[in-house]
Amino acid sequence: MSWFCAEKFNFRMGWFGKGLLVVVGLVLLIVGSFDEFRVLPVDLVILPYRYSIVNWELSNLPDKWVNKLGNLWPGQSELGREEGIERTRQFFESGLEVRALERRLLLPDSSFADGGEPKLGAESLAEEVNVIESSRESLRVAAEEIIESEIALIVKEEGLSAWFGVFPPVDVVFSRSPHILIFSPRDRIERQRDVLLNSGLSGVDKGLIEHRIVELEDWSVYIADTGGVAVYPSVVGNVFGFRNAVGITAHEWLHQWLLFRPLGRNFWRSSDMTTLNETVATVAGIELGDLAYESLTGEAVARGAESSGSVPVNADGFDFRAEMQETRLHAEALLAEGKIEQAEAYMEVRRKVFVDHGFFIRKLNQAYFAFHGTYAASAASISPIGDQVQGVRDRSSSLREFLDTMSGFGSYPEFVDYLKDLPDG
Repeated sequence: MSWFCAEKFNFRMGWFGKGLLVVVGLVLLIVGSFDEFRVLPVDLVILPYRYSIVNWELSNLPDKWVNKLGNLWPGQSELGREEGIERTRQFFESGLEVRALERRLLLPDSSFADGGEPKLGAESLAEEVNVIESSRESLRVAAEEIIESEIALIVKEEGLSAWFGVFPPVDVVFSRSPHILIFSPRDRIERQRDVLLNSGLSGVDKGLIEHRIVELEDWSVYIADTGGVAVYPSVVGNVFGFRNAVGITAHEWLHQWLLFRPLGRNFWRSSDMTTLNETVATVAGIELGDLAYESLTGEAVARGAESSGSVPVNADGFDFRAEMQETRLHAEALLAEGKIEQAEAYMEVRRKVFVDHGFFIRKLNQAYFAFHGTYAASAASISPIGDQVQGVRDRSSSLREFLDTMSGFGSYPEFVDYLKDLPDG
């Protein structure tokens, strides 16, 4: 037994040492990829709310790797797989409870308990949220370690690891994901600048920040929520459910993996390259995430509307995707004619139509489309990239072949030329 522990320790120290060496380079790449130091007149408005990637790294990276190092010592007890999976289930089930309670806080008129019981006041709801959040914190580390390990296992099985192991190491913190502030010109839909903002902003907070920026600069701006961000360790939202968390973790790891390849290094080269990166990470992330989720839970995953990003048609026949794409096309046509005010008025009218049909959209403007249009599977996108990337995946014999192909493109025209050379069918 002592021999086994020593061998285990030596093997893991080798893995840890290699992992620790590459993490520094990964962090530098990620920090350098974000707009952390750029200064514009609106920065004084943004500053109190700005999310600091440096602070995230300093607060989370040492703790995560010290914890990993602690698990390497001989005799250190490790959580059993089944117990870890159960704790992970509990963590995400309680997160869904928190999300439901917070939605009732956001929409107090509908905050009735199940069964027709009297609605709780905001103070009682907030207190219940705090109680659940406190109790689930003890489950978080187990959830992170189980999902990290399972995704790493699937990465190896799919042939995506390096000779020395999975690189970058899968590393995630389940927390509240930051918001993102999007800047677009008013005369066209174009994602020109992003700034990460601290999580927890209310709708009122978002509206005030947007209003103050517009008063200073002639931008279209929009503050969106995120499900995760590929800092290192990745931050992934903790209130969206087990399967979603696994999928987003895989998605963010793929962004980190791509940073060491032409596709990821050229993420910001153009809007098309941003969309290409996001689409590749989405297609492969869903696949990796679902494989890991199935392995963890034993539940077969049905690929459908939830995975593809599509939205089902309402009971009243309102087709969200079709209506949103019609809205974008008409807004772009007005902008192309120089009718900026008419386009903005039209988008506000359409926003109210979506709300009337049960789809809450806080703001619908150029920046909204610039952000959501980056994701080719989104209803707000009119990009052909989604179908193009899916076509490459359909032709690929494996996930590795797909990623090897896609990760080699340093520009969108290179990808288009590749598609032209493909045989028909």
